Amino acid sequence: MSAHSDLNGALEALQGKLQSLNDLVRANQFMVEAMAGQGDALKQMSSGRTKDMLRRQARAQFHPDTGAAPDAAVLAILEEVLGHQEESAEIIPFPVRA
Repeated sequence: MSAHSDLNGALEALQGKLQSLNDLVRANQFMVEAMAGQGDALKQMSSGRTKDMLRRQARAQFHPDTGAAPDAAVLAILEEVLGHQEESAEIIPFPVRA
């Protein structure tokens, strides 16, 4: 029974990691599509204005109550990435699910 329990635990952990990876992929897809569709306009804006505009678009897309494609996890990733922080080349850590 212990091996069965260990396998179930491992599968649950893998499922959580796959879901987190999917959330990151969806957030990345949003950013790629925004850059492809609005790149020229975004280049003309300051970084703060660009982040504000992208955050508004992310909320319109992913807000859990009012978004076109509600997804709180994806929105949380985008809010963190597009938040007002210092410019850096910091790698975004893999999200941890509770």
